[in-house]
Amino acid sequence: MPEERGTTRVWVYARQFYIVDPDLGTDQAPDIADAGNGLIAVEEDGAGILTGLTVGPVEVTVTTQASEPPLHEGDWDEVVETSFLSTTGSALVASWEDGEAEDLPDLAPNGPGCYRVRVHARGRDEGRAKDSLGPDDDPVEVYLLQVWPAPAAEERIIRQTDQVGDEWRQL
Repeated sequence: MPEERGTTRVWVYARQFYIVDPDLGTDQAPDIADAGNGLIAVEEDGAGILTGLTVGPVEVTVTTQASEPPLHEGDWDEVVETSFLSTTGSALVASWEDGEAEDLPDLAPNGPGCYRVRVHARGRDEGRAKDSLGPDDDPVEVYLLQVWPAPAAEERIIRQTDQVGDEWRQL
């Protein structure tokens, strides 16, 4: 499986965007209140990623790899790694309002099975302070999703430093 990479803007609504099976849509995404790690809530065939913005654009990069990549160095505020199961063999980044994000690879490139996703986030506190941005505004929040096939494993907390994540962890 060759590495794939894509970057695009994703429209956030209600402080979240998703990883979903395109045939099931955002209806199967988990309740974000279940994201005790402050960044991502996962259920079968879906995940919700928590943002600081209530409404507006965020920048999302997805990379898919054949095996676990090294930790991405950078000034990330939050980094969480978890497993997700794709029963259908398709998992795409999506917005509740706009549907599937264009220019991002499928997060289940090997078809049905278990995958690991490492979610990196920065700028959520700035996004929370702004609350909303218009479609022509530059994103203040940036996300990197690294994905690879792997057996299910326990959630791994790598970094937790922003206030937005702390607020979610307090729920």
